[in-house]
Amino acid sequence: MSKKLKRSLLQGKQVLYLVPEIALTSQLVQRLEHYFGNQIAVYHSRYSQNERLEVWNHVLNDSESARVIIGARSSVLLPFSNLGLVIVDEEHEQSYKQFDPAPRYHARDTAIVLASIFKAKTLLGSATPSIESYFNATKEGKYGYVALTHRFNNVMMPEIELVDLKDKYKRKQMINHFSDRLINEIKEALDAQFQVILFQNRRGYSPIVSCNTCGHTPECPNCDVSLTFHQYKQQLRCHYCSYIMAMQTTCRACGGVEIDSKGFGTEQIQEEIEMLFPEAKVARMDLDTTRGKYSYDRIISSFENKEVDILVGTQMVTKGLDFRHVKLVGVLNADQLINFPDFRAHERSFQLLQQVSGTCRSNR
Repeated sequence: MSKKLKRSLLQGKQVLYLVPEIALTSQLVQRLEHYFGNQIAVYHSRYSQNERLEVWNHVLNDSESARVIIGARSSVLLPFSNLGLVIVDEEHEQSYKQFDPAPRYHARDTAIVLASIFKAKTLLGSATPSIESYFNATKEGKYGYVALTHRFNNVMMPEIELVDLKDKYKRKQMINHFSDRLINEIKEALDAQFQVILFQNRRGYSPIVSCNTCGHTPECPNCDVSLTFHQYKQQLRCHYCSYIMAMQTTCRACGGVEIDSKGFGTEQIQEEIEMLFPEAKVARMDLDTTRGKYSYDRIISSFENKEVDILVGTQMVTKGLDFRHVKLVGVLNADQLINFPDFRAHERSFQLLQQVSGTCRSNR
């Protein structure tokens, strides 16, 4: 990949480097700046309008300071005039698809068409390619196919262990939402001065709040879905339209006072893990903790510098991040991944589990 980048830059061409998440740009920018200096420009929605306009003008004028554009899906719409190479990192990611607002497009497919217009080279990269890309490469012959059979530095693939929580609950070997096996592994990793990632694909404290008396569940008036409880601000939120209401102390249907929360999200996992390991430094990375412009950079940098022992997160922690001292990755309630009403649910479940296991440099 670096050779193709250098070749395009030596030819005076522009390079578009697409990443699925803004979180990935901080690590990439640091590493690419080490090789290519001030030819790197970053473009994504967390930047202000003035900053994005400046990058837009640099790309339009084919400026030396914006030869390599690293950005999320919106960067595919920049006014390129001399494009020589397009790289789509983690091409299988669903976050490349723009649903709302318009224009609605898939950045990977748009990038392929854009590259064909400029007769530029296109490189799709993924450890878990999408079914259509894999089919186009291996069966149809539309794409060239290169398989990497070894990890960088010949690091061994982690051992994956399944824990039957149903059996653990029967044997009373669960502490909150953690099995005794996971707790022991976390303790061993921390004692050996390694780091731990805990992956839970739901943010907030709990996804459902209901009345124990009548069973009423608060729902979003716009989307007709149950509201998620966020304990930090004592709010009920809709994760689709961002509707917010204060947490109810009494049931709005029957007036009952027994309000119970069901299920768990990253906020509850962070609270429980801090209770179980009070001496460990715990951080959380989800949409609620990364709303600021530099929030991603701060969390990732602190984890890289071993200022954080345990990182709790949603899909953000699964997408191409590279941490050297992670010995254990725990996936909580992995079964829920295949129960989404989506025909790609099984494919995406495999991709998520494989990707998050790839962040582990040691043997678990």
